[in-house]
Amino acid sequence: KSVVPNWDIETARFAPSLNVTVLNDVSKREDCIAAAGPRDLILATYGVLTTENEVLSSKKWNVICLDEAHQIKNRNTRVSAAAMSLEGTSRIILTGTPIQNHLGELWNLFQFINPGLLGQWTDFKARYLHGEMDEGHREFLRDLVQPFILRRTKEEVLEELPEKIVYEQMVEL
Repeated sequence: KSVVPNWDIETARFAPSLNVTVLNDVSKREDCIAAAGPRDLILATYGVLTTENEVLSSKKWNVICLDEAHQIKNRNTRVSAAAMSLEGTSRIILTGTPIQNHLGELWNLFQFINPGLLGQWTDFKARYLHGEMDEGHREFLRDLVQPFILRRTKEEVLEELPEKIVYEQMVEL
């Protein structure tokens, strides 16, 4: 939920011609989704994606962008199922933590952005999670996913970062 206001602010800054709607703030969500067209940007939390999944998945979207996409890394969750059910021409994910526990998380993220690229779940699991993964397997997987990953290190973006500002404020209990 914390990134939705930031997307709203950044859209006003970089794409002011878009009509932004924060779906969390709308009472008649079904009407809002049905009326969405070109130049409309609908922002929603993962909670709203889950609760309003039926109506969100009934529409074909131009672009679906998941920020903090690690929220869908577990293929057995409702939020992952909700995201997978969305139909769109293009899909983009943004995450700082694509893999925390095992390569199955990578499979699920890629299943969202490029279904089938990493094969079927059972085959992937047998090869990369339960099988003996040698250097050849690692290289093959790395070569397969690398074209879809833009990774910038802190050193690469250091000049773009603003000065660190620290605020200290006492809060009475």
